[in-house]
Amino acid sequence: MTGTWIEVNLEAVVANYREITKQLQPGSKCMAVVKADAYGLGAVEVAKVLEQAGCEAFAVTKVEEGLILREQGIKGTILILGPTTKEEWYQAVKADLHLTLSEISWINDLNEVSGQLETEGFPQVKVHLKLETGMGRTGFWPSELEPLAKALLAASHIQVAGVYTHFARAAQRDKNYTVEQYNRFRDSLARLKGLGINPLWQHVCNSAAFLDYPEWHHNFVRIGTLLVGHYPGVGFSGRIKLQDPWTAKSQIVQLRRVPKGTYVGYQSIYRTKAETQLAVIPVGYADGFGVAPHFVPQGFIDFLKIIIKNLAALFGVTLGQERVVLKGQSVRIAGKIGMQLTVLDIGNLNCALGDEVEIPLRRTLANPRTLRIYRQGQQILSKRVIKEGVLPLYTEYSSMTET
Repeated sequence: MTGTWIEVNLEAVVANYREITKQLQPGSKCMAVVKADAYGLGAVEVAKVLEQAGCEAFAVTKVEEGLILREQGIKGTILILGPTTKEEWYQAVKADLHLTLSEISWINDLNEVSGQLETEGFPQVKVHLKLETGMGRTGFWPSELEPLAKALLAASHIQVAGVYTHFARAAQRDKNYTVEQYNRFRDSLARLKGLGINPLWQHVCNSAAFLDYPEWHHNFVRIGTLLVGHYPGVGFSGRIKLQDPWTAKSQIVQLRRVPKGTYVGYQSIYRTKAETQLAVIPVGYADGFGVAPHFVPQGFIDFLKIIIKNLAALFGVTLGQERVVLKGQSVRIAGKIGMQLTVLDIGNLNCALGDEVEIPLRRTLANPRTLRIYRQGQQILSKRVIKEGVLPLYTEYSSMTET
């Protein structure tokens, strides 16, 4: 193999799931959030091993994502978190996907679709009510609860299976806003029950709230970040034992010794300070390498950190970047990262063409067409690659036995 690929250790995902379930309150279960292709790990592969480990519920954003899980054999509850359309409801109900209900205007049409499909032998549609408590995105405002209840009571083909909300600041130090959101959720839930709507399941906790508020675990906690081996913030480090299932790798495709003073890359911003070796790896911006999300400063200190990092970059010093690792040693990126090629200054390391390099590649920014190799320990379980020009998330899913 020559190129760039990602190795996903599914044993680590299962280990994270088991650590999470150890901290669950009695009566609560983990709803695994596998949206956005399980944050880049692979939704089908992750859901399959989690279901085998005992996970009974999954959450994604889009109906398309839920249908893929069903087609690939996932049997558990699948909740669609995002808004949906009438065109999607037919397939969703047939696949027994749970839908998030966040608009009163949907109820009549959804009830009609569900009633029609019931006559064909399909299960009644199950919905989870999304309550707006402070996220400002989707959900029912407190002023809508009375007309919502009236519409639901008249919809005989809609089953209200759950109710939930989403916290906006659960990972931040100031907990006041999160507590306010939770109190609004409880108030709205009490009002709904008084109006005759009594959902079976309640769930409010994301990864951060799961750790900070065990008394809020209710029937489910919706966990994504912790499952894929990340803490929701610096302040949560060590609160739970996590394993990182993700390793991105590339291979050296060209190796050359160059004299002191050699310029490297666009704008010639890098110049070798001594005789050295330059190694080329076939990875760049097109693969998500060197791409970072835009973060809004969380206060004055955070703003200063961003300014300092940018000043250091002006003088060719990179601060806070994850390491590029070759033979167990951190090596420097020489100059600017290219679209599909990057140069490393590896000094006098004893290397050869084809040697593997571990690269810092963000899960959600990695090119989805990059080969994924799924491992359980040292055994390769499967490989998945999206072919050029093919839009669906999964075009190849094959069991492997090689080690």
